[in-house]
Amino acid sequence: MSDTVTARPPRAWEVHTNATLATILGTALASLALVVTDLQLRSWIKADGTGEVSGLASTVLEDPYVFDLLATMFMVAYIGTYFWWRKKTLEIIRRIGAEPSLLRHWSVSAWAVCLVLSIVVSVVDRDRAVPGDLDTLAAALGRSAAIQSFRVAGLGFLLYGVWQLRRTIRRAVATAGVAFRIGSTTKPVPAQPLPPVSRAETSTDVPPADDAFWDSVRDLAEQAGTELALLETTEGVARRWALIPPTGDLTAVRAAVPPGAIITVYPNPPSEAGPEGFTPTEADEYYGLLEDAASGSLWYQTVRPNRIPAFLARTRSARRWALYPAHSPTALTAMAPEPTAAATPDA
Repeated sequence: MSDTVTARPPRAWEVHTNATLATILGTALASLALVVTDLQLRSWIKADGTGEVSGLASTVLEDPYVFDLLATMFMVAYIGTYFWWRKKTLEIIRRIGAEPSLLRHWSVSAWAVCLVLSIVVSVVDRDRAVPGDLDTLAAALGRSAAIQSFRVAGLGFLLYGVWQLRRTIRRAVATAGVAFRIGSTTKPVPAQPLPPVSRAETSTDVPPADDAFWDSVRDLAEQAGTELALLETTEGVARRWALIPPTGDLTAVRAAVPPGAIITVYPNPPSEAGPEGFTPTEADEYYGLLEDAASGSLWYQTVRPNRIPAFLARTRSARRWALYPAHSPTALTAMAPEPTAAATPDA
């Protein structure tokens, strides 16, 4: 059974999303409790103070300003958490090359409308904020219940919106194929040599990888003073990366190349720097190299021009990376020779 690998957003973003949902839900429950308390106190005042009220309502009646302060703190906390989550989500959207409109959802707009309505109700007839008798107190409690009701409705919309946007971002990352944690989300290329190319697919336009070719490769590596990227292509489409050491010892590299494979060596070494300011040479297709920061494994990826931003985003989690045009005029290309058949004795 083959392994199915799905690219996922960063783990820190998932944790922050859950924290945002929890903060919104907690604020909604607290606001709902205030709505019930305000309505209960209003009903008790309208009944001329007869009957019983809950312990929470009695506490609110004794010191309403403390609870107003707590409600304000809750509101600031969830708004700050939400906008911080939105900022981090926009960074992910940019890294996968998607449009910022991906973060739009009707429920978020509905939350904003409810928030504005609560503010409008809170400033209407502001003189009643300090009531002087029971009637004005009952009116103030009714207005407070209306404000909190708008907030509860808005929080419900926002909770639903963040939940749906989380699913949207997950699908977008999976579709883009951007692995934010290379080692944990992508299956590495097998280390064993790839099978030789069939004779029917052997290209007559590629020179043989003879001693002169490998001498040129050695010279390139020594001039670069660092490891160079070698791409093996077998069966026309199967590709894997190897590294040319700067020491000039190519014994292990030559032994690992399967017969009939197309060998391409690039003079530009993989980069350890970030992708900022990188502009690829114009091409119809690219070959991407990523080195896992944890294991050192080399990863191959075919990159189309429209997927360059997604690939560059993935390089942020790599130790080294490179993006080469599929047909680079500066690369050295040759084909590993087929093994020579042993002579058979005459009968």
